Amino acid sequence: MAVDVARSSTLVGVLVLAACVPLVDDAVAQSEPHSTGELGGDEFDPSATNAESGATTPPDASTGDGTDGAGTTKGSDAEGSTGLHATDGSDGSNDSSGSNGETSDPDGSSSTTASPPAELAHYRIRIDNTWSERTHPGTDPSLVPEYAHFSWLGGATHDDGADFWELGALASPGMVQMAESGLTLVLMDEVQAAIDGGHADAALSWQQWFCPPATDVPGCGEPEVEIDVTQAFSRVPLVSMLGPSPDLFIGVDGLPLFVDGAWVQTLVVDLHPYDGGTRSDHDFTMDGALQLPPLPISVIASTDDHILGPGSLGTMTFERLW
Repeated sequence: MAVDVARSSTLVGVLVLAACVPLVDDAVAQSEPHSTGELGGDEFDPSATNAESGATTPPDASTGDGTDGAGTTKGSDAEGSTGLHATDGSDGSNDSSGSNGETSDPDGSSSTTASPPAELAHYRIRIDNTWSERTHPGTDPSLVPEYAHFSWLGGATHDDGADFWELGALASPGMVQMAESGLTLVLMDEVQAAIDGGHADAALSWQQWFCPPATDVPGCGEPEVEIDVTQAFSRVPLVSMLGPSPDLFIGVDGLPLFVDGAWVQTLVVDLHPYDGGTRSDHDFTMDGALQLPPLPISVIASTDDHILGPGSLGTMTFERLW
């Protein structure tokens, strides 16, 4: 990894208290819970209130210190999925800054020259979660959790000098927290260190759940977010825990949005599951036995020794708005 990890002991203490806290909207009071449910044999009440924040806690299969949360802030960074489908602005289409400029030659004739691409681009990101017993049964359809969801979404915009996670490498403390608990607080510390070092521009974090149609609880937020990206920091990694699970996640690792001198106009990424390599349990509950020593991050390629298969759990679509 090209980024030093900064993790404070104070933050770790806060995590245990603030775990699984949905911050759906700072300006709006939490909605009434829809239902209660059971996961992993333990009963969870969506209306349970965290003593620290007073916010509604979404249901999740958690034991011990493992947590998963939902709420809303700005953030983004990631790559690594297979199934990329992209279009760029090299032909000048859909590029508000790439229009041609007409100039006059000394002989009075006119010629057309292409304007350089804009320094800043604005993207809408849509996360479509299709995880269900019907679309992704894995090894046992009965194992698909009732409250299946993607947890907090976290990442950054960075240059080639930063790398927050990669396939085949050990997970950083921030990635471990995200994959095991669904929180992105330590990951945001790592992003800030990259910003301070001049290799990242923005920390991206949305503290809400991204849910499939079958999951309807207060923690579920809107499926679309928006970000600004500059040419100098045009790589975007974004990750989210597959919840509830021991250490599974989806995401992209350093996805480039400015390629060969042009902004990517539309990019669709299939979201295949990754194994964070830090927990050894094979069921849809949080925590579980530690994997010692930890294993490198891997993409799930088969149902062997996994609780779900390798198929896509949905898509992440990047669309340039301007």
